[in-house]
Amino acid sequence: MAAGLLMAGTLLTAHAAEVDYKLLPNFGVSVGEPFPLDALVDPEGKATGRDRWLGKRVLINFYTRHCAPCIKEVPKLNEVMKRRGDIHVLAITPDSGVEAAKYAKQHGLNWPVAADAESLLFKQLKVMAFPAFALLDDKGRLMATVQANQLGGEDGHATVAGIETWLDTQLAKAAN
Repeated sequence: MAAGLLMAGTLLTAHAAEVDYKLLPNFGVSVGEPFPLDALVDPEGKATGRDRWLGKRVLINFYTRHCAPCIKEVPKLNEVMKRRGDIHVLAITPDSGVEAAKYAKQHGLNWPVAADAESLLFKQLKVMAFPAFALLDDKGRLMATVQANQLGGEDGHATVAGIETWLDTQLAKAAN
């Protein structure tokens, strides 16, 4: 049985390497460049600090409270976070701190949120659609970006399997 599971994982990894994920068009940070973590504040307005994220691989979820697919992703990201000890999740939103705190409580986000990031998201990073993801390496450099609808099922919403396959693909690329 264990060999079957290992084989299934190997097949998934081999298949994942064949998927052609598109980087977000015109994203304001290039792959390999430092992500502007110093610009982030939590819902109370306190700086989250770059040092908090160094040494960790970080899956960033770009969302806004007006985005219905973003709400559908919350339980999926909670599951990914629970299953993947090698990945830390961070949400970044243009919403105010009050709105971000309310959203996190109402929808059950189990990860940190950086709020009031309108300038960072729209001017610096040029995020044009939600939800979207970015993956950072343990030095805070951008590894990849993707629109969530590339990670999903037939309904166009991200799935746990889709998110994990994308993560595995990006981590495998970085290892080579």
